[in-house]
This record gives sequence, C-alpha cells and structure tokens, in this order.
Amino acid sequence: MKKLLLIIFLLTFTFSYTQEKDSHAIIKKNEPISTTLLAVTASPNPLTTRTRIKFTSTKNQLVEFTVKNLVGKTVYLEKVNAKRGTNTFQFNRNNLNNGMYIYSLQSDSEIISKRLVIR
Repeated sequence: MKKLLLIIFLLTFTFSYTQEKDSHAIIKKNEPISTTLLAVTASPNPLTTRTRIKFTSTKNQLVEFTVKNLVGKTVYLEKVNAKRGTNTFQFNRNNLNNGMYIYSLQSDSEIISKRLVIR
C-alpha cells in the first residue's frame, strides 16, 4: 500500500511539474494562453470493456490520446483528427488489467489528463 501511495505521489508531482514548466514557457514568450480542448470526459468511468471519450475542440487539429499506467508507462496511444466542435471516439479495454490509469489528450498547445478506472 505504501508503494502504491508513493507511486501516485510521484506521478502527481511529475504531471504538475510538467504542466507548470510548460505554462511558464508560454508566459515568457508573451503569447496569450489559448485553450483548444474543453469538456473532456470518459463515460462510463469506471469501465469494464469500453468507454466513450468526448471532448470539444476549438479548432481542427491533431490530438494525441494516451493511456498510461500509474508507473507512467504508455499502454495505449492513438492519434485523433479532431474537428472544430464536439468530438467522440471509443476506447476499448483490450488486454489492460483492472486498475487505475491516467488518460490524456494532447494538442500542440496543451495537455489535459484525467483518471480512468478499469474494473
């Protein structure tokens, strides 16, 4: 249990440091911060076999969808051509074990990460 808590702490620290570092880089360039991905959800979550990932994009863009385990290893990667407006695609569990994962959507200017639970 202590190892799991340590892993979660390190993972959270790594994500927050990465996002903080990126936001400072944007501010230093004196460019406005632009949000291109909004309302990211996975339904159902927790999932048993598949879930639907839904998000809104403010422009046409290539978005990278990744699923990582709690150690930070990428276990799934897919590139999605997002159109302006609401986008939906399906994620199948395939051979992933039960547990908690972190899924993220990454565009050219931002990364949004959330939890995903597989039962």
